[in-house]
Amino acid sequence: MNSRERAEVAKLRAENERLKEKVVQAEAAQQILGKAFELLQGITERSTEDTTEIPPALMSASEYAQWLERRKLS
Repeated sequence: MNSRERAEVAKLRAENERLKEKVVQAEAAQQILGKAFELLQGITERSTEDTTEIPPALMSASEYAQWLERRKLS
């Protein structure tokens, strides 16, 4: 193996190591994003769950006004 080939092998090994580090970083980022997605999905599911609420017909005037505002109906 001549010096040019050795230099090319050294260059390729260095690039391989750099790419391995990038793969590790990408995998870590993927795990973080997956966990963030799970958290956001849980928050969304909890926020859209049917909550026990007073029927509008039984609300006071101020409760009814707030109910209308929350639903952007006023």
